[in-house]
Amino acid sequence: MAGEDIALYLTLTPEFGGTRFGPFEGIECRLGSNKDRCHITIPDGLGVQREHCKVLRQGPANLILTPTERSAGLYLWKGDARSPVQVSTPTAVRPGDSFALVTPDGPRFIIELARLPDDVIASRSNKGKKTARGLTAEKFANEGRRMALARLFTIGPLQLLSKAYYFVVSGTIWQPRYLITGVIMLGGYVAMGASSCAALKFKADAFTATKKADTCTENLAYANNMGGSVENFQFDQLAATILGVPEIGTALKKDDQLLGKVKEEAKSIAANPDPYSWMFEETNRVEDFAKFRERVEKSDSLDVATKRLVPYLAATKNRLQGNWDAVLDSKQAESCGRGPIRLTYRQAKNLGLTASYLDAYVQGDATVEANDDPTRTKLLAKTAEAAGEPTPTSEIPSTAEILRQGAATCVYGMGDDDRENENKVVGMLVDQIGKDAEGLQNPEDGQGVVARIAKIFAADIPGNNWAGSRPPTLSFAKGTVAGSLKDAPGGDWVLAKTAEVIARAMMIPCDGVLNRDKKKVEATFGHLPDAVPCLVLNYRMSHE
Repeated sequence: MAGEDIALYLTLTPEFGGTRFGPFEGIECRLGSNKDRCHITIPDGLGVQREHCKVLRQGPANLILTPTERSAGLYLWKGDARSPVQVSTPTAVRPGDSFALVTPDGPRFIIELARLPDDVIASRSNKGKKTARGLTAEKFANEGRRMALARLFTIGPLQLLSKAYYFVVSGTIWQPRYLITGVIMLGGYVAMGASSCAALKFKADAFTATKKADTCTENLAYANNMGGSVENFQFDQLAATILGVPEIGTALKKDDQLLGKVKEEAKSIAANPDPYSWMFEETNRVEDFAKFRERVEKSDSLDVATKRLVPYLAATKNRLQGNWDAVLDSKQAESCGRGPIRLTYRQAKNLGLTASYLDAYVQGDATVEANDDPTRTKLLAKTAEAAGEPTPTSEIPSTAEILRQGAATCVYGMGDDDRENENKVVGMLVDQIGKDAEGLQNPEDGQGVVARIAKIFAADIPGNNWAGSRPPTLSFAKGTVAGSLKDAPGGDWVLAKTAEVIARAMMIPCDGVLNRDKKKVEATFGHLPDAVPCLVLNYRMSHE
């Protein structure tokens, strides 16, 4: 029985009705009371959690049983064992083993690996299937024709040249038999070209296969430890693997303060992913994020590691549709964030976006402010003062954007704002945190990557005008990011925001890999990590 023809089944024991569930061909089968997220739904009255446990299939016959949380009661019978053992960590299981939820007397399922239904197998055609090395009969024929013709046309070149001259001057070349021969020769050249392209494709396929083999080897190292101590995996190693950026792992290993804040934020996202659920919806917000990510990734002036993190500047919590959101600035004051990465006015000015217009955040019902020009001007003047700019002496043409009806409003000066111009935002990023940006360590060092994210947030701190004539109060030219921010006003806020971006870049794509439609999330996030390190990360964040 071919490995691709078998699937996972879970069957309730006879005392619970004997119902057989499956087949499950995915990487995991979830059991719990949440009908939207679980493959097998169990009533709340039995005491199960929303997501109680998972059965994971790593390869044709490698199965892992894991509770979603330590408090989720899960009991395993190995083979014909008469009594169960309680499972609190990922544990390897085999077909024939069984497990019960909540208590040993709870719903008990028998694990099976069995053949897919015949109609499913029959519907899967093997037409056009290649051999293990991607070679087909057609490729062999083309290569044989190419070699024969190559030999024919490389024997006695002078002799062939003289014959060719005679054929042309004598008119013999126009005889039908030679015309037919010419057509055959032309076909041979076409075949030679086709075989050359096939050879190049084979080399490309071989390179891809080698990369996949390396990934599989790495995943095997994770999978072999899933039944043992998951704690053996260091968080910095997980971060480097999931992000595909070794520099991040190096930076976290050297910066204990940043590491602690990234772990704290990752745990927060694992415990409550709802603020980022918008990233898995089919809305304009998701399309805007994907377009911004693609534009960042196309820039040759940003290094690969930085490009992996920068898009998550735009992955803000509970993001609103449009160009405005409420954000908490470096002074812990609610402000208006504008554009794809929700920059405050002070941030934008200090990063060099010159065509940025004053704005002001108004809490509560802002009906009066939104309709009164003098009141709006006074509000905008406060933003100018907070940014270290002269207070406007005349009325400012302005309008207002209601963020949430009756809850918050952004008052802003009228005109085209660079914060909303994606091209100018990416251009600013290239100038401030690109490969050649001044005052930053080399991104290959690791600290240089996280410093680039920190610099974006540090621009919100008064006195850090990276585009001005005076040197900023902060420097990220050496040492760790936490060291550079030590004792700086707003330094803790910058470190926390930097950690938040790194945690988002890890946790949100992992959520997509483990719980969502892979094709849809790939269009949104581009780079997707492998499921196994994501599973380890998810488990650790839920249990530490």
